[in-house]
Amino acid sequence: MAIEERRQELSRGGMSSRPEKASPPPKEEPKDPSIFGGKSAIPMSEAAWKIRKSSPYIPGSGGAMLSEQERMEIGKELSKKYGGYLEKGEKSQIYKDLYKQLGEAKTGAEKLSVDRKIRWLKERLGK
Repeated sequence: MAIEERRQELSRGGMSSRPEKASPPPKEEPKDPSIFGGKSAIPMSEAAWKIRKSSPYIPGSGGAMLSEQERMEIGKELSKKYGGYLEKGEKSQIYKDLYKQLGEAKTGAEKLSVDRKIRWLKERLGK
């Protein structure tokens, strides 16, 4: 009698003969950690504000920090040089200009300052 009941359950769809495959979990796309936030361009006012408010720590410097005044100056320099919008494509030009400044620096203190800006901006703008 138990066999007949089982057959009836299977025919009614009460129990399936094979376990269903579980769907794979949805893959999450990595977030853009840069100030762009996944956008291709942002207004310079927003970029300057994000630069000023972002973390002051310089990567690879043993805990050194940029002051808020230095970060504000970086934002002002970028807005003077690159206009009303900051685009992702301009990152390479920004780095190129900074490396040029690094090569033109005369003293060790100037070189250190420019190198700190480069490392800090690479963390904020993306590599």
